[in-house]
Parts: sequence; structure tokens; C-alpha cells
Amino acid sequence: MLIFLGNLVARIRKSNCHPDDTHVLEIRFFDNTNFNLGYDYCGTFEDCIREAIASFKDLARFS
Repeated sequence: MLIFLGNLVARIRKSNCHPDDTHVLEIRFFDNTNFNLGYDYCGTFEDCIREAIASFKDLARFS
């Protein structure tokens, strides 16, 4: 799943290294998808959605 906000994009995907119900959240700049903004969050799908919203709120101030 991809979520877009301004120049940020979040991707939520299934984890390859964790149990089946674990997802990974990755947040990148839309115009430079190779640039990792730091720690990738792992948790349930719902946790990743909440973390993406919180991260977007924090990062929107700096972008």
C-alpha cells in the first residue's frame, strides 16, 4: 500500500523476516525514493497506518 502526502510517500508491505501479521512502514521523499528518512517501523498493519500518520505530521513541518 502506498500513501502520498505532499512530497512524501509511505509504503506499507508485509515483512519477509517477521511473523505473517507483521508489516513494515517505509517513508521516503516522493522525488527521491532512494533516500530513506531513517528507521523503518515494524508492527501490525493498523500500527503502521498510525505511525505513518504521526510521521507525516512531524515530517510535513520540515519538507
